[in-house]
Amino acid sequence: MSAVKPLPKRRASSQERIDRILDATVTLLAQRSLGELSIYAIAAQADIPPSSVYHFFPQLADVLAALAERVFAELDGVLGAAPAGFEPASWMELIERLEDRFQQYYQSHPAARELILGAHELAGVRQADRHHDRLLGQSLRAYLARYYQLPALPEDVDIFALAMQAADKLLAADHQQHGELTAPMRREAKRMMVAYLGLYLPPVLPRASDAADTDPLM
Repeated sequence: MSAVKPLPKRRASSQERIDRILDATVTLLAQRSLGELSIYAIAAQADIPPSSVYHFFPQLADVLAALAERVFAELDGVLGAAPAGFEPASWMELIERLEDRFQQYYQSHPAARELILGAHELAGVRQADRHHDRLLGQSLRAYLARYYQLPALPEDVDIFALAMQAADKLLAADHQQHGELTAPMRREAKRMMVAYLGLYLPPVLPRASDAADTDPLM
């Protein structure tokens, strides 16, 4: 009786390999700074040949740009999550809860913290981050409008995107100094957002007539 031939190994799909590369990058960025990263280190962590990494990502910057897109999608999920049961007492509380959710994400995702808040000059990632901030600013304004009637706001600047960018600057300085986000700076980042938006939003806003029954930011 002839021996049973083993089944051939299934060849990993392109998306599976890309995911392995990005997952390996996440693991490495949780252990070291972005400046210590290399294609060869990523390949070793992913247990694939460096040529496979180069096939999908010709440069390290391409890997990091793809990882940034994954991070942006996760941040969108933070904003879009919709647990029930919270009714904000004020727009300030809504902003503080939102910023706290973003901070919790960064606390639990060191790779995202290093990529977005770390000290590096990757122009592609920085530009993509600014573009994503604008999208988040629009989403934040839409969330506030679910609960409150917003006054006329400047058309030449996006105050919501600017508020988040200002908070991120504080968090970035904190991460670069301490390697984490400390409680005092997390508190000040929330205060900064509320204080800046308070230049344009009065302390008490009228409730929106069609406000949702649940809070997406709880």
